[in-house]
Amino acid sequence: MMATNPKLPNSPEVPRRRSENEHAKVQMIRQSKFPWPLVVLIGAAALLIAIFALLPRTPHLTKPPTGAQIPQQPTADQVQLTNLKLAPAPTGGAAYMTAILHNTGNTAITGVQVQAEFLGRNGPVLDTLTVPVQGLTDRTTPQDLTQSPIKPNESRPVHIYFEGTPAAWNHQMPELTVTTVTDTTP
Repeated sequence: MMATNPKLPNSPEVPRRRSENEHAKVQMIRQSKFPWPLVVLIGAAALLIAIFALLPRTPHLTKPPTGAQIPQQPTADQVQLTNLKLAPAPTGGAAYMTAILHNTGNTAITGVQVQAEFLGRNGPVLDTLTVPVQGLTDRTTPQDLTQSPIKPNESRPVHIYFEGTPAAWNHQMPELTVTTVTDTTP
């Protein structure tokens, strides 16, 4: 008996043919019945909704009040200083000023701040000091204006203390400018 080799063309055994179904099975890709694209779309939509819901929102801006709603603010024009007197303080390098402060406005004053320019002998500005004005009780004891406000159309003696005046100051009355006026809120 003779052995036959199926790979040789003259071989008496005929190689087996593949059926068409076998070829189709190899080509077929198995698909899942679960709807993954739909699940991915729903998940992405839920993620976007969560991001928008949790992101901080811009603060709600309130409109500023109209001109009619803003209470009248105190100005430097409602403060008048008269009867100014300047004297050196007992301690070196300081001076104090007494005056009468008249409130010409329609609100009570709880604070005044002045800026004083101290001039040299030939007129140049040597130093500028900004200091608070204090009320005087019994014409001698300084008192903070928040404790005893100056009412509209009221006059009161006040005290202004300048610490650290320049050494070359000409000892004349410094140039005073009212820089800040505060009042009680109605």
